Amino acid sequence: MLRNLKHYKRPTKIEDAVALVQSNANAVYLGGGAWTVAQGDPSLEFVVDLQDLGLDYVEATLAEFKIGATASLQALIDHPDAALLASGLLARAAGYVQSRNLREQGSVGGTLIVADAAEPLTTALLVLDAEIRYADPVVHKAPFMSFVAYRDRLIKARALITELRVRRPPAKSAAGFEVVGRSPKDKPIVCAAAYVEVDEGLPNAIRVAVGGAHAQPVRFHKTEHILSGQFLTSDKVTQALAPALADLLPVADFRGSAEYRLAMAGVLARRAIMGAWQAARRLS
Repeated sequence: MLRNLKHYKRPTKIEDAVALVQSNANAVYLGGGAWTVAQGDPSLEFVVDLQDLGLDYVEATLAEFKIGATASLQALIDHPDAALLASGLLARAAGYVQSRNLREQGSVGGTLIVADAAEPLTTALLVLDAEIRYADPVVHKAPFMSFVAYRDRLIKARALITELRVRRPPAKSAAGFEVVGRSPKDKPIVCAAAYVEVDEGLPNAIRVAVGGAHAQPVRFHKTEHILSGQFLTSDKVTQALAPALADLLPVADFRGSAEYRLAMAGVLARRAIMGAWQAARRLS
């Protein structure tokens, strides 16, 4: 409940929405509203409603998957192509974000802005060939990995996410996604995503990311470099994960100790890589 709300604007242009927020210190963007309303911040006096900006779409083309920032998480899950793109990775990850009722309300852009260390959609997007677009008020585009690294700067600059684009992967590729939580459908304590492309029986592209074992979801570049071009086995993957795991600084909380999170990061990353590898081989 926003008890002290005094100003409400509903612009029809992206540049107007950004200008309103950037020129008013107490203004915030309102997409789906799931997080903003739940916080009930008593200092919040000004909201800029985004629902007339035309950003509530999920579209599929032959080349890519386009997701508007105010599209709901459930709309992403329900799109027929979401179950096909990269082994259904986006749809599966989005299903772990919240309960169904909150997924009907919460927006994709809002989810990425308030993402915590174990956020599953962010983790999944890190292993896809994803691009994010944002306005400040000029619209820019950047690799999704750069957005994760510089998200706090964009929030401080009060930029507005406008769109995600995910390129369709080639036919001989697959993705894996593994989670551990307090229950099978609970938000993950730790999660891992992997993507593998196969060429002539060997992986010519590997991407792996883990959420919940560092300050934010993180790509395992060292592991990817070691495994590229190698015939994968469980032992090889375990060895290749060691350098990346050594760089993690997990933070303990009531759901899991730092030691537990680090151990699960290794287990889940191995499972995700091997699952993607085996699925991609079946397609080659």
